[in-house]
Parts: sequence; C-alpha cells; structure tokens
Amino acid sequence: MLGSRKIVMLALLGLLALGLRVWVVVAISGEHAGPLTFEHGHIADNLLQDQGFAIEYLGTEGPTSQQAPFYPMLLAAAYCCLGSGSPAAILAVQLLQCVIGAALVLVVVWLGWSLAPGHRSIGWVAGIGAALYPTHLYMVSHLQVATWAAFLLTLLIAVVVSPRWKATRGGAIIAGTISGCLLLVEPILSIALPICATAFWMAEGTGTWKSLFARGPIYRLALMAGIAAAIITPWTIRNYLAHGQFVFIKSTFGYALWQGNNPISWGTDKIPKESVETIRNLHNGTLAGINRAMWDARHETLYIDDVLLSKADYEKMAKLTEPDRSKLLGRRAINFIVAEPWKYARLCLQRLRYFLLFDETNPKAANRLYRITTAGWLVLIFLGLILSRGHAKMLWPTYAIFAAVMVFHTLVIVSARFRIPLEPMSFVWASWAITPVVVRLFGRKPIQIHRPGDFPRDPFSSDHSLQGPHFRIPTPTRQRRAG
Repeated sequence: MLGSRKIVMLALLGLLALGLRVWVVVAISGEHAGPLTFEHGHIADNLLQDQGFAIEYLGTEGPTSQQAPFYPMLLAAAYCCLGSGSPAAILAVQLLQCVIGAALVLVVVWLGWSLAPGHRSIGWVAGIGAALYPTHLYMVSHLQVATWAAFLLTLLIAVVVSPRWKATRGGAIIAGTISGCLLLVEPILSIALPICATAFWMAEGTGTWKSLFARGPIYRLALMAGIAAAIITPWTIRNYLAHGQFVFIKSTFGYALWQGNNPISWGTDKIPKESVETIRNLHNGTLAGINRAMWDARHETLYIDDVLLSKADYEKMAKLTEPDRSKLLGRRAINFIVAEPWKYARLCLQRLRYFLLFDETNPKAANRLYRITTAGWLVLIFLGLILSRGHAKMLWPTYAIFAAVMVFHTLVIVSARFRIPLEPMSFVWASWAITPVVVRLFGRKPIQIHRPGDFPRDPFSSDHSLQGPHFRIPTPTRQRRAG
C-alpha cells in the first residue's frame, strides 16, 4: 500500500507532467502551421458524413483498413461535438493527450517499482525523466497515435510484471483488455504481446515447468488471450465484410515494406530535398519557431509514392481490393530484396541507425534539441543496461520487447514515431545510470544490517554496511594425552 507521502509525491509529479504538456500545447496552438490530422482526419470526416470508415488509398476511394480504428474514431467524436477540423476539436484532443501523457509518467514510476522492488528511487527517477523528456512533451501536440500507444504498452508491461497482479484472474482480465485496446491503437505492437503473455505466465506457480503447465496458469493465460481476441474480433469481421478477405486490423504491411525497400528508398517512406536543411535554419529556437520549421520542412520532403508510382500503377491498382493493392507493392519489395540483397542489408543498417538516433529523412529529427536529447537518451540507456545487468531476470521482458520491435522496423521500415512507445520502458534502464548520483547527492542511504553468511562475498568487505558480529570458530585439534 502507498503511504500518504508517496501519494502526495505522485500527485505532484503528475501535475508537473500535465502542466508542462499543457504549456507546450498552448505555446504551439497560436501558430498557423498547426498540427495535421493526416489520414485520421479524412476518415473522421467521412464517418461524420455517413460515408463509413473510408479514404482514398493508393489512388482509389473506398472502405479502408489503412489506419487502425481508434484514432479516427476519437477524432470523429471530437469533430461531432466541437466541429469538423475546428481549432476547439483539435485542442480538445490535444488536452486529452496531455492527460494521457501525464498518466504515462505515473505508469513509468509504477513500472520502475515493479522491475526494481528493492530500489524505489529507480521508479521515481524514471518517472521524472518521463515527465521532462522533450520528445514526450512535444508528442502530445501531434494528432498521432504515439502517445496512446506508449501509454497502453507501458501499462501492459507494468501489469504483467506487477507483484500485485501476477498469477491472478484479475491480472489476466486487465492484461487482456489492455492488449486488445493496444491492437486497435497500434497493431504493429502485437509483436510485444507474446512477450508480455510469457512474462505473465512465467510469474505463475513455483517457477518449475510442471507448475507452469498446471490448470491455473494455463487458464489465466487463455483468459488473457481470449479477452484480447474478443476486443478485436468486431473490427476483423468489419474488415472481412469490407474487403472480402481476412485483414488483421490494418492492410498496409506490403505497402510499408515497399516504401522502405525499393531502388531509391532511404529506408523510410520519405526522400529529403536539398532545400530542407535551408528551411530548418531559417527559424529561431523558440517552440513556435521549431514547430513552424518542422511544418515547412515536411512540405519540402518527397514521399516515395509521389516519385515511384505512375499513372499506370494507379490504374492497375484501381482494379484491386485494398489488401491486394498492398500485396502487389509487397511483392515488388520482395523482388527488390531478392535482387539486391546487399543494398537491402545497407538499408537495414541505415534503419537501425535511424531508429536509435536520427531519421535524416524526417524533419522532426532535424531539430537540435531533439538530437541532443536523443544522444543523451542513448548514452544513458547504454550505461543503465550495463549497471542493471544483475537485474536481468526482472528486466528481461523490456529487453525482449524493445529488441523485437527494433528488429521489425530495422527489417521493414522506420520512422521517428516508431520508437516513442518503447521509450518509457527505456527510462527505467536509464534511471540505473542516474539514480546512484541522485541518491548520493540528495538521498539518505539506509543502514543495512547483514547477518554472517547472508552476503555471498567477503563478510569483512565494504559490501556490509554494518560489519559483525563475526566469530572465529577454532578448528578442533587432537588433544595431547596428559602424561
């Protein structure tokens, strides 16, 4: 149970995170180059005009699975209440994302406490980092799924590793519900679900294989999977009715694979122009100026579709269903990979660099503050991973999820926003590098008393905060017979 002091501190941290995010939204909202809703907004407008979940995709207008359903429906609800595309509707969604962003900070604290139960300061430092991290402050202003995906993924990990919820029916229900919602927000993160399910399952029983395959653990694992499947089933049925074939949430995998892997690709869906760097340097360093520069640079960036797809391509694809259009482009990508394996390998290495550092084709990644904070983030998580290696048994789900998602984007396509859902868990790693310094400067180290034999190292070393009592037991010797 949390004490009153911890509750107050959590409330203050949440208010700090919320206040900073609201400040960013308000500071940017006055700019005429406001956030775009992209495809989400077009689908939302079509929903309100009784045209269904539809958009123009690869040259053809019609029912679509180009986007997951959550965000367009969220925008449609805001448009319905406050006007289609109105500043009030956009601001309402941004402020809601500020709340979700602040809640994410508190979930990071919880995750840190669960992964390092003997080191509460790890969770606090990770939460403070999440509250102040510039990318997470800025992301709430963009009408994209990144904030929601980061919140749901981090919450799911926190639930499956939490001592409170492991090996419980309630934990299975909560984890299954979050998993289903996460799929409807960002289906690519389905990569993380088997890892989360494994972590939840392995927390069951006594840890032996026999106990893991007992009726209780299997039942709870099936319950988690069943709830997630039940949540997404209505959307998959809708997709089958709309396209005449099974589509898992989105239909764009082949399209994304082609965008990232073709003869002129940089590994992303964009190609930078020479004029982009000039535009980036024209604006001052204020928050509004940075936002304006990103807007201008975006319009000086070419998309792969605009360069490679011809009129004949669009005419050919117009005769196909939406999933088949994506499959056609996917086959082109496969043919390119087979024909140019070394170029594909170079693209993969380039995407890995983009994922961990800066996407040179994305104007958001050109900002100096973004690059400095990203470099700092990478250094801290590297140090944190080294310092926390003794806790790998607890941290392994976060390692596996980060690696799996990173490998997928390295092989397929990358964008700056793809890393955002993974960053909250990495703050816990980074806190292992920062916390010792913070505790030494501001904290009070509790006295630890170890009884003889409790510590595996030399009992007289500095590992014992309080040494002794240690007794030297004499070795029995043969008594000399008295003469």
